[in-house]
Amino acid sequence: MDIRNYYVMTTTLAALLVAASAHAATVPLTEDFAADNANWKDAASADLVFVGAGGPDGSSFVTGTAGFVSANENDFVSVIRGQDSFDSSGDAFVGDWISDGVTQFTAWVRHNAPFPLPMFARFATPVNFPGAAGIQFAPVLPNTWTQLTIPINTTTPQIIYEGPGATYNSVFGNIGNIQIGVQVPAGLAGFTPPVTFDLDQPTITPEPATLGLLLAGGLALLRRR
Repeated sequence: MDIRNYYVMTTTLAALLVAASAHAATVPLTEDFAADNANWKDAASADLVFVGAGGPDGSSFVTGTAGFVSANENDFVSVIRGQDSFDSSGDAFVGDWISDGVTQFTAWVRHNAPFPLPMFARFATPVNFPGAAGIQFAPVLPNTWTQLTIPINTTTPQIIYEGPGATYNSVFGNIGNIQIGVQVPAGLAGFTPPVTFDLDQPTITPEPATLGLLLAGGLALLRRR
């Protein structure tokens, strides 16, 4: 390829990617906690602990604890928090996920409770309401890294909206907070001691067609040149 054409192609694609990222959220994005806890917090809003190795791929992760002494069966309890008010991940997850084309949230989680736990990811605006919980249907086994996978769309049965004011548009059009939590099973209600929860690689993924459109747009501009 002629070096001039290569330069035009790379700079054009870079400009397209910048233009597509005008919203606050960075898409696609994975927080891998490479150097610290990236301002993610535990159930009590205390800093998660950075661990340098032992994640799902052997690399670093973050960990914290949550107590369930006062919890009731079927309560939704958030145990890990990545929030706008904490500047978690430099607010890279904050923004209009609908316009940004986010279609999936994933995260690797692990816990040390003595039985499987039904877990969820909660999504909310910067003021924490309205919100919605994305349920992981299969319970997470103890001491086992497991990937939560939550589709982000208007039809998935995994999303439960919190009251009549919470809709796809009102929640995912203004994301400020991400929380990982547990829907308390009978065995966890009133349980002592605290349970440890680990997190790695929370990720938002765009619709596959989005990147294809960007690349196609770049190539079309090259042809016109």
